[in-house]
Amino acid sequence: MKKLLHIILSIGLIVFLSSCSPKDSYEQLKKTNPQHDIYYQIFVRSFADSNDDGIGDLNGITENLDYLSDLGVTALWLLPIHPSPSYHGYDVMDYLDIHPEYGTMDDFERLLDAANDEGIKIVMDLVINHTSDQHPWYIDAQSSTSATYHDYYVWQNGNAYESFVGGMKDLNFENQDVIDEVESIMDFYLEKGVHGFRIDAAKHLIESTNPTFDNTFLLLELNQHIKENYPDSFIVSEVFEYFYPMVADYFIGSDSAFNFYAAQQIWDKVGKLNSRYLFVSNLHKVYETYRDINPDFIDSPFLTNHDLDRLASTPGFMNEPEKLALAARILLTLPGTPFIYYGEELGMKGYRDYSQDGQIIPGYGIAYDEFRRTPFLWGDDSKNTTWFPDLMNLETPTSADQKLDETSLFMAYKEIIALRKDNPALMFGNDFLPYGDNNGQIQGYIRSYQDENVKQAVIVIHNLSSDTYTLDIDFGNVIFGSKEMEAFATIIIEIDYEDIEVYA
Repeated sequence: MKKLLHIILSIGLIVFLSSCSPKDSYEQLKKTNPQHDIYYQIFVRSFADSNDDGIGDLNGITENLDYLSDLGVTALWLLPIHPSPSYHGYDVMDYLDIHPEYGTMDDFERLLDAANDEGIKIVMDLVINHTSDQHPWYIDAQSSTSATYHDYYVWQNGNAYESFVGGMKDLNFENQDVIDEVESIMDFYLEKGVHGFRIDAAKHLIESTNPTFDNTFLLLELNQHIKENYPDSFIVSEVFEYFYPMVADYFIGSDSAFNFYAAQQIWDKVGKLNSRYLFVSNLHKVYETYRDINPDFIDSPFLTNHDLDRLASTPGFMNEPEKLALAARILLTLPGTPFIYYGEELGMKGYRDYSQDGQIIPGYGIAYDEFRRTPFLWGDDSKNTTWFPDLMNLETPTSADQKLDETSLFMAYKEIIALRKDNPALMFGNDFLPYGDNNGQIQGYIRSYQDENVKQAVIVIHNLSSDTYTLDIDFGNVIFGSKEMEAFATIIIEIDYEDIEVYA
């Protein structure tokens, strides 16, 4: 009887889904594509202050989830939140605790619950290539070669190895005890409701004669472990590498990897307008390379992050609001699970001081990467963080201002995010075919999605020039933009799924 009831319900569900238009089926499709999200990357120290100490905290995020819901993101990546002696947090002292300036474990659990209520997942930064030299493991390890934790670390000539200087001591992943510790840490947070992890410095985890092979299968071991109890969990690896063939194998062990090559192409072809005719064909090459490794790969495109200069401070994009909006539309129409760095939706500026001695900031001290991680621009003193004096964004419109301006960059992000979520071809599709009539001015691609219940195809075309371009063709349903394409404009056209090859 139960089996018969199950069959009847299943048939009913199929009939229901088949009758749905693509825009009606988002929630159903989300359940069958649990790793396709729109991420917002948060440096907690800079986002929102809830207790007037000038430092962003977890409660600040909880209290401002409405901003993130309004923007339309479906997931958050939190930069390190553990106790650390540094402002950035990438030298962890205790993986099972929260930095006291950010709050408590209770605060983190409240954030998880509140985010879940908003339909927003949370991915944590998992910094396991190294620990702080103040971590209890290392304090014990350096005391003696026979110490309990001595073999947790990599040693060279009696010194603990650092792939990143500054008291960050590399863990030894040829020691199974270290792998077990990491799996235990992952289990700890997954049980609390975390969706997954961003693996920091993935290509440095094991620095051997064949590091890509070794790191790929280390990540595979970690991923298989968490998938046993959390099959929908997510691992995105940071392989800081612009040469995309070096990244491809990481799709064996990771659910996703950041696409540094695609970001570089956007900086070059959209920002500097170099060799624009190659833009889509270059992206197609990287996707096909990844597809050869894993046909179901999930890409993680982005425009910039905490380790890079902000887009509005990148050559070609400075004082170019139309290009910033175009970059957002490109990011949010590419396959995979795009990542938005906090403040990019406002056009925040920021670039690293590359001088040897850094820059002395009155009231703070010497600064380097801090300029890329400055306080979010709320326009509201009850939320603003003040830990770092930001002189680069004095004229950048705040979120409060931009939410009232229909022509603002914030509204451009919000519009294209909503469009992505309304169209399965954009939100869940993994296909990417170059548009057949691409040239040195317009660059387009076909995105599609098909399962047993829903199928959709769209053509996305971008004008990568300051000249107007008229599309002299008649096809499909325009769901965004106009065939009279102004400078740096985008048009998105829904076509019959069966006609994909006609336009490729």
